[in-house]
Amino acid sequence: PVFDAAHRAALEGGKPLVYVCPPAAWPTVPLFARFTGAEGGHPRTVIIIPEPGLAGDLARALGQLPALTPLHLATGLARTATLLAAAPPTTLIATPKDALDLVARSALKLREVARVVVGWPEWSFHLGDADALDALLAESERAQRIVLTQDDAAIADFLTRHAHRAPVLAAARLPESPVGPARYVTARLDRRAQTLGGVLDAVNPLTAVVWDPLNVTAQLGPLLAGVHPIEDGATGQLAVALDLPDTSTLAALRTAAPEVVVVLGAAQVPYLRKLAHPLRPLRVTGAADDARARWLDLRRELRRQATDSDLTGALLALEPLFDEFDPALIAAAAVTLRHKLDPGDATPPEVPAFVRIRVDGGRRNQLRVGDLVGVLLNAAGLAREEVGRVDVRDTVSFIEIRAAAAERALAGLSGATVRGRRISARLERR
Repeated sequence: PVFDAAHRAALEGGKPLVYVCPPAAWPTVPLFARFTGAEGGHPRTVIIIPEPGLAGDLARALGQLPALTPLHLATGLARTATLLAAAPPTTLIATPKDALDLVARSALKLREVARVVVGWPEWSFHLGDADALDALLAESERAQRIVLTQDDAAIADFLTRHAHRAPVLAAARLPESPVGPARYVTARLDRRAQTLGGVLDAVNPLTAVVWDPLNVTAQLGPLLAGVHPIEDGATGQLAVALDLPDTSTLAALRTAAPEVVVVLGAAQVPYLRKLAHPLRPLRVTGAADDARARWLDLRRELRRQATDSDLTGALLALEPLFDEFDPALIAAAAVTLRHKLDPGDATPPEVPAFVRIRVDGGRRNQLRVGDLVGVLLNAAGLAREEVGRVDVRDTVSFIEIRAAAAERALAGLSGATVRGRRISARLERR
């Protein structure tokens, strides 16, 4: 982004500023790098981010900027309140509800904060946090206000109330029409480097280029054979973006390779839909998926044993060891020993059966597999391993869900709006 005189004057003079960029951490770094100064006694900067996953991405991206450190991500309210009282960080990142809770506890005093950054308030509106956001801004009326948004025209009323006549700096805007086709895989930022290997195995290209704005592949050491950073001008059979791209980046990826796969957070998929069309999910499978499912089943079995079984005898046998070792270490050793000594006779954990859910809507309603999976993962909060086959037909769709998650899946699907149409769902008994 080009910071002209009006933008610099706003930042340096404590005036409001609107910054237009995709809902991702990497495009905000040039803005936050211009922040200056730190004052002790209370946080100087409070950053309100609507979604916890994106808040974590932002904390990782900004953690090395001197003007913002020490930085604290509010993942636990009790500990955050303790830190604010004892050793306040220079920068605090929190969701609207968590920030409001900290204000209610008198742990966060917004009247003493120099700068409040509101990240993508349009997301907060969709999540039902608009009132919390208004309350926070009312508490911080003396602070400088910086609004991050993907589309300033879509939140014009909000900007009129809270950033009136603020200069607008556009780092990246949405295109008038999609750039072209792409596929996507959802993963947390701290798992995207490992997900790259799954993408390469699934597509199996001879050569590939990678766009990695936050350098998450640094943990892998040297890149895999045949894989090169796109910054070197390399081309290949596949281009992989390890974060949400903007318009120009996606266009560059499509120039570098005939097929593009974007690895991003689940909440960022709606923005990508406005960049890429058609957009299809890429199913990445492998040993990690199998291991994750096995450990999920093991935890479920252990939880059942701890709740329903009489464990007195086992506790008496293990009690002497608790004086020598951490009980968690003893539990891990017991699980390992059981599988090592008796692999043939050990009864595998019971895998819950799948049930089928019927959704009223199909291809004629422009409904796609990715739409339904997105609702299940984002709105219903299901894990990927709890979702089975998704079958979209002409006028109806069927989804296989693990029985234990069926109630949450129905609650998330029923009444959800997909492609401008409210859908209904019910359990199919067969």
